[in-house]
Parts: sequence; C-alpha cells; structure tokens
Amino acid sequence: MPSTMDIFIVASAYGVDFVQKNGHAALVPLAAGANANGLEIRRELFLHADEEIALELATLNPLLAAYGLQAVYSAPESLFLPDGNLNLPDLIARLAEAETLGAATLKLQMHRYAGRVDVKLLQQALSDTPVTLLLENGQQDSGSRITEFASFFAACEAYAPAIPVAMTFDIGNWSWADQNAIEAAATLASHVRYIHCKGVRGEGMRRFAVAPDDGSVDWRACLSKLPGHVSRAIEYPLPAGEEAQAAHVERLRSAGKPTFAALEGVNACQ
Repeated sequence: MPSTMDIFIVASAYGVDFVQKNGHAALVPLAAGANANGLEIRRELFLHADEEIALELATLNPLLAAYGLQAVYSAPESLFLPDGNLNLPDLIARLAEAETLGAATLKLQMHRYAGRVDVKLLQQALSDTPVTLLLENGQQDSGSRITEFASFFAACEAYAPAIPVAMTFDIGNWSWADQNAIEAAATLASHVRYIHCKGVRGEGMRRFAVAPDDGSVDWRACLSKLPGHVSRAIEYPLPAGEEAQAAHVERLRSAGKPTFAALEGVNACQ
C-alpha cells in the first residue's frame, strides 16, 4: 500500500450541526491539522440559496489551496430524473459549482437508473469541463445495486470517445441495498476512483456510520479487491482533537494497524 495514499475527510464526519453552524471554511484547518490530503465539500450542508453557495465555494477555493488541500464536491442530486432520463440541469449546474470550488471531481447519486443512459448526451455534457463525474452507490432502492452499476459502466465503455465518469465506492452503503460489499468490490473495481470508508451498525433504516472495524462489513477484504492507488475518504464521526483525528487519517492511509476500535471516541466535533 503506497505510503502517499491520499486521504480525504468528508465534511459530515465533523458533525452536521458543527458544519452548518460554522461553515465548511472552519473544516479546512481541521482537515489540514489531521494531515489529510483533502476535504469533501457537501452541498446539502449549505444553508444558503444557490447564488450564496456559489460565492462560498469561490471563497473556499483559495482557502483550500492555501492549506494544500484537494477538494471533492459532493451533491445529493441524482444523475437521473424520475422518468429515467438524464438530469442535465442539475448535472450542468453542479459541474459549474465544482469548477468554482476547484474540485477535480463531482460526486452524484445514481438513483432512478432505469437500465438505460443516453451516453452521447452524457458525453456531450461532460466534454467541456475538467471535472470528472463520480457516481456513488447510495442508500435508496434504485441506483444502489451491483448489477445497476455494472450495466451503467458497460454502456459508457461501449461509447467512444471515452466518457469521464467513474465510481465512488461506499463500503458501508451496500448494506442499505442488501448487497455484498466484497462482491461489489470484485465486480466494479476497474471503475472505482474514490472510496468512502465507514462501517455500519444497526438494521433497516436505523443503520448508522461507525469506524470501519466497528461495523459488520469486512472493509479490509473490500480494499484488497479495489485499486490501491485511488483516494480514500473518512465518512464516519471523527473524535474531537487534532491528534485523534490525525490517527484516524494515518490508519486509513496505511491500513497497517489491526483495528480502529482502539482509537478513542467516535463523537463528532462540537
């Protein structure tokens, strides 16, 4: 495992209330202090109108650069509309916001995938942006199954020129869809560019994110089947304190320690 593995911290790892009260800008020095390589900015955690969000993203761009951090831009919208067609208005708007932020990637959901995609239209929408689109396996009924992602990427691969689209592989989210995460990793590995690392506890819709070794999925088995060079992200509640947070970052970067459980606390920053 490369020692230079890039580790991102997802904004929600600091606690939704903390982010909404203090803003994403407050997370930048925290992520840098934990020796992370980047921060995942979550659009759903902004409490402003679209125009104000764009202004805040523009402010975050130089701030992230000043701290030497990369950015992933995550938005809650799906690539698809309820009728199964491409959600072009939201895709184009979020790509523009990702460029404003200076993010190399935009993460969307794949809900409502109907087994078809207009690959020519998708390629056209992505052809004029430097941002790569990442689709994440989510927690809803559609767009969350191994077969759906395999079908989508097969359609994209059959089209030329290449479509700049890849996958965010969320280890924990497969539990919501009752899918085998290790099987998913083996099947979809070639498409994965970014990995959300978290464990899951609970049942049904009362599941919640925990540190990887505290959950029910063998996350190491998943990582062993996924590309070793792609970025990983912490998406579970981090403990307070720079030293403790840095320990979580280093554990994920090296995967050299036997357990996350020995790390103190799982409460989000207050």
